[in-house]
Amino acid sequence: MFDWLKQWRRTANSTIRRAVVPESSLDAHILTQWTDGRVRLDFLLALIKKLGASLEQEVETLRQLGHDDPQYGSQARQMVEPNLRRFTFDQYLRAECRTLIPLLQFCARDLAQSQSRDMTKELNALAEIQAAIKSVDRG
Repeated sequence: MFDWLKQWRRTANSTIRRAVVPESSLDAHILTQWTDGRVRLDFLLALIKKLGASLEQEVETLRQLGHDDPQYGSQARQMVEPNLRRFTFDQYLRAECRTLIPLLQFCARDLAQSQSRDMTKELNALAEIQAAIKSVDRG
């Protein structure tokens, strides 16, 4: 059934450990996914923000260079590769957010129904984050 997993069992010199899911209730698993997912989403958003600030700083540095400066061409070329890496990494982080948010929305709705928790603020925050990511994708 999981033949693809077998091929990852061994690396060159070590064995990859299997993940162990503890025996507990579905409620506990969903709560764990909610908690872990929120931590991951917070980290992703902070990293996206940091990458954005770094990119803005690089653009400002490039703007300050004079086009007639003989160093302009070489300095601009040196800035291209790191900025492309930042942009590509940012795209992957946003893709992870787009995948993570529906899981968190499911968990929040489930926690609201099964454990009578008020998750209105959390669901609204997730909707805002989702809309912000979509607006950047369109722009």
